[in-house]
Amino acid sequence: MFSAMLRFELSYYLRQPSFYVVALILFLISFLSVVSDSVSIGSGGEVLKNGSFAIAQTLLTLGIFAMFLVVNFVGASALRNNSHQMEELIYSKPLAPFAYQFGRFTGSYLVVLLVFSAVPLGMLLGSFMPWVDASRFGPTELSYYLNAFFLLSAPSLFILSALFYAIARRFRSMLALYLVAVVLLVFYILAGNFARLPEYRQIAALLDPFALRTYADIARYWTIIEKNSELVSVSGVLLQNRLLWLTAAAVLLAMAGLFKLPQLTRVADKKPGTKTRATPVILMSTLQLKASSYSALPMFFTRMKFEFKQVIVTAPFLILGLLTVANLVGPMFADFGWYGTSNWPLTQTMVSDITGAMGLIIFVVAVYYCAEVVWRERSSGMGDIIDSLPVPNLVFWLAKFVAVCLVMLLLYAFAMATTVVFQLIKGIENLELLQYLVRLGYFTLLPFILTVVLAFFLQVISPNKYVGMGLFVGYFLLTTVLSSWGYGHSIYNFATSPAVGYSDLNGYGWSLQSHSWYMLYWGAIAAVLFIVGYGLYHRGPLQKLTVRIRQLPYQLGRSGMVAAGACVLLSVGSGSFLIQQTRYLNSYQTAEQRMDLQAEYEKQFASLKDQPILVTTRVKAELDIYPQAREIQARLLLNWQNKSAEPISRLLVNWPAHTEQLTITIDNATLSERDARFRQSWLTFAEPVQPGQQVNGEIRLLRQNRGIKENNFDYSVLENGTFINNWDLLPRFGYQENYELQDRHERQKRGLQPRPRANKLEDKRFYQQNFFGQDGNFIQFEAVVSTSADQTALVPGYLQRQWQQYGRNYFHYKMDQPMVNFYSISSGRYEVAREQHKGINIEVYYHAGHPWNVARMLESVRDSIDYFSDAFGPYQHRQLRIIEFPGYRSFAQSFANTVPYSEQIGFITDLRDPDNIDPVYYVTAHEVAHQWWGHQVGAADVQGSAVISESLSQYAALMVMQQKYGRGNIRKFMRFELDRYLAGRSAERIGEQPLLRSENQSYIHYQKGSVVMMAIADRLGEARLNANLQQFASRYQYRSDPFPTTEDLVRFISLNTDEAEAAFIRDQFNHITLYDLRLATASSEQQADGRYKVQLTVIADKLRADEQGQQNSEPLSEQIDIGLFSADPDKLSNEKAVLYLQKHKLISGENTIELIVEQQPQFAGVDPFVKLIDRDSADNIKKLSH
Repeated sequence: MFSAMLRFELSYYLRQPSFYVVALILFLISFLSVVSDSVSIGSGGEVLKNGSFAIAQTLLTLGIFAMFLVVNFVGASALRNNSHQMEELIYSKPLAPFAYQFGRFTGSYLVVLLVFSAVPLGMLLGSFMPWVDASRFGPTELSYYLNAFFLLSAPSLFILSALFYAIARRFRSMLALYLVAVVLLVFYILAGNFARLPEYRQIAALLDPFALRTYADIARYWTIIEKNSELVSVSGVLLQNRLLWLTAAAVLLAMAGLFKLPQLTRVADKKPGTKTRATPVILMSTLQLKASSYSALPMFFTRMKFEFKQVIVTAPFLILGLLTVANLVGPMFADFGWYGTSNWPLTQTMVSDITGAMGLIIFVVAVYYCAEVVWRERSSGMGDIIDSLPVPNLVFWLAKFVAVCLVMLLLYAFAMATTVVFQLIKGIENLELLQYLVRLGYFTLLPFILTVVLAFFLQVISPNKYVGMGLFVGYFLLTTVLSSWGYGHSIYNFATSPAVGYSDLNGYGWSLQSHSWYMLYWGAIAAVLFIVGYGLYHRGPLQKLTVRIRQLPYQLGRSGMVAAGACVLLSVGSGSFLIQQTRYLNSYQTAEQRMDLQAEYEKQFASLKDQPILVTTRVKAELDIYPQAREIQARLLLNWQNKSAEPISRLLVNWPAHTEQLTITIDNATLSERDARFRQSWLTFAEPVQPGQQVNGEIRLLRQNRGIKENNFDYSVLENGTFINNWDLLPRFGYQENYELQDRHERQKRGLQPRPRANKLEDKRFYQQNFFGQDGNFIQFEAVVSTSADQTALVPGYLQRQWQQYGRNYFHYKMDQPMVNFYSISSGRYEVAREQHKGINIEVYYHAGHPWNVARMLESVRDSIDYFSDAFGPYQHRQLRIIEFPGYRSFAQSFANTVPYSEQIGFITDLRDPDNIDPVYYVTAHEVAHQWWGHQVGAADVQGSAVISESLSQYAALMVMQQKYGRGNIRKFMRFELDRYLAGRSAERIGEQPLLRSENQSYIHYQKGSVVMMAIADRLGEARLNANLQQFASRYQYRSDPFPTTEDLVRFISLNTDEAEAAFIRDQFNHITLYDLRLATASSEQQADGRYKVQLTVIADKLRADEQGQQNSEPLSEQIDIGLFSADPDKLSNEKAVLYLQKHKLISGENTIELIVEQQPQFAGVDPFVKLIDRDSADNIKKLSH
């Protein structure tokens, strides 16, 4: 019986079109993910598309959506007897229950496996296609596909099959299965907010039924070489996960009643004596033969209320409503922000949360409810009866449409009510309800309503609702594919407009105008679809689409045809206007076009790479900012000098973005016409500028924003909150290496050789220029800046004078000493907080609605200036200003005595929980530290340059944080830094470099730099390291003859060290060094004298890796911290919990340590404060056994 049922299920589905359709879809998705360079799941950079990691990631990712595949086959199999009303006939036979049920289940499960095998097959065949980029593929290894399929996918599909088989047996409804699938998918996505946090990763890996997060935890820190070749084994957390869920699957199958046949559903007999209701007599004279036109409106409201109730008074809607609330409540009450610290629940954040959380739910509404509402009458068998009623088609059509729109509106109302309540709980008084209405209603709900029109239209032209649902989903999948092929413009993607964020400072910016035009365009198209759909609506006996199309003019009538024609004209007109605005008035480039242009730029101008340019030495600027028009008129008087040993006869001039007017006036020099393609001109000198010669000149330009843009937005010049630097505002001389393509594969595809990310550390030609390039030296600076009457304009320097003229504010600034040629221009409507500290004016310019963290910023500036002045030397300025700018960009940046600071990373951070990391204090300290490391001391433009500016600023900020918050808080921070470094090296796109040679790799000079510098501080002691850094600063302060390199930094850090300390410093800088430390056992025993004897077993190893991550063990013999604690170090709140912390010499292999302490410890740890780079620091801490 078992084998017979298994063969029956297989043969049944092999005859079904759905088997081949679904398999084909999965095949195409996986095939396209391999053959397209624009799509990658797990691959990218040097991670190969047919490497083990990319294959496993693709299978696991598609396995999530395979839930619906399981529902379609396993669920349908379990319900087939019931749906075909064959239960009584089949179950009357002498069947063996277990063999029958389990055979059916196993057969349907094997069908799922066969269909899903199209995924690895598509990937495998795709890798052999002749047009693919061979550099993205390695040798074909069938074991990679088999390992991922049988160890990861097959068990997950079995678990899902058991779940949905059990649900099908319990509820006997396909609707219930689809609802469970949607609920599971939404909650899985919601759980991802928690799973990405380090403290939840282990439990997430254990509890993931899809094993995607299990695999992510296993492969989290894999290097490039490991991602390309490492196979998972059924051990560790994967074994625990599989055992847990396979046991759950067995329990589900047992509960599904595999050992008995299902109970037949009995229909209650009619009770005797029940009176039969008499059939009413209807007189022909009472029948209305023709619907009155005056009754249409009451009919519409009646029908609309009926359709609305049919939707909302159902279990699916209740579940969707609960999902809406749950999808928002979970993240609200947890800290998912930067370093685990969330923002204040401002309305701008809440609306973004709603749109992010609701997207999938609203899409489900559009797919499912549109189908159900359009086909309700025919699905219930009442179509012919209802269609015979004297009700106009428009009543049915419009009522159904409005009902679905009201459902969406109601779900958004649930979401809004949830976030408003949360805001009130959290103490937000200004709820900004109008922002809710505009952003949720106009920007979010309106496009979804237009999408409903599309869904209705596709249902009307489809032979059944399932085809209509497939067409709707298929359309959006197709747009994703077309977008990767260059059709990503909003004019091709239904009901979309260019995405522009919201900022409390700048409000909606230009997005209202842009969105309105796109909605006019798509609204006109939707209106055409609505009118045509109305004309094609099923009424009466079911007719073919071709018949209904022929009847369309009759159904629409003259008014309908005129309305449709007007909407077509409106869509053509508005679409033409948008094309003119986005493609001709402004530039529009796809990603491929942009990369092609970069490649052509390099081929044409790369010969100029090493040619000298004029170097700026003095700037006197007149800058007129017009916030409402979003433009800047600039006039600058500049002094330049030829600091090279060669004469300069002509210069390549690169025009800045958003600039159409530019003149450069220098005696005996002419500026050519602009090359529109490359946006460059030639500045030609009648007589070459000789080495050492100085020239004076003037630059005039107009930076402006015109019309509507699809991309390439100007986030710098805004109506409120302008922030732009001179590198973006002014033209640049010479060949620009930052325009070059970075990706090795994209370069190879366009015939370019691999490029180095940085100049070699040993190349002394670049020691005379800093990391800003040839024109990044010190300058004299002065500026007069004007802005609108309600705004304040700021640039580096000291305010000399402020006045009003012609209804505008004017500000004259002048710097009293040379500064780096890197300055900002800001303008906005600001509140100002001021205080003076030791003769230094500290100011914070902030948006009136963001007052919460201003005091913390002032405190951090005070503490930082005090610490850095003592540690590294005096602060060079008499003021320091922090200036808030809109959150379109999330960073802070340090200019001379001026720090622009995004609203998103500091001003709206919620610091009320004292146990959380304080990112505001940290970021502020980091930016203040740049006044020393970056402004006082630059770095040569070679490998490792960012280490001097960023790693040292990281160290400086951490020491200030440790002084304020203690070692417990720093441990939390260092765990984040270590995690980000290890994740960064796992995602490396070319090759990891040692810290000494970091090549603009942020995970190295930020995260690894933090860990290494704190480790060195631990070895040398804070005082000795700071003294060495002070000598380094003193030697290179304001010096460019030459700028220092990381070799100079290591030399100074190593001053006054012994051989072991110097070796440790060299090891951390010169090599990619990792540690594998594990506390194997930890126990304590009370002695007779009341003290406690602690015995620890530590397994230690030291590893050295190459740039691809290939590791080899190195002999270990180092002093490493051993700590004992009275509380969990992960929750360390004060120093009293540290009972013991001393260094012990550890060697490779097993180390046994015995300690005697006065107080009973609860936890022990090796390197507990994360001072070393350990790929698995979680096993460094262990609870003691007593």
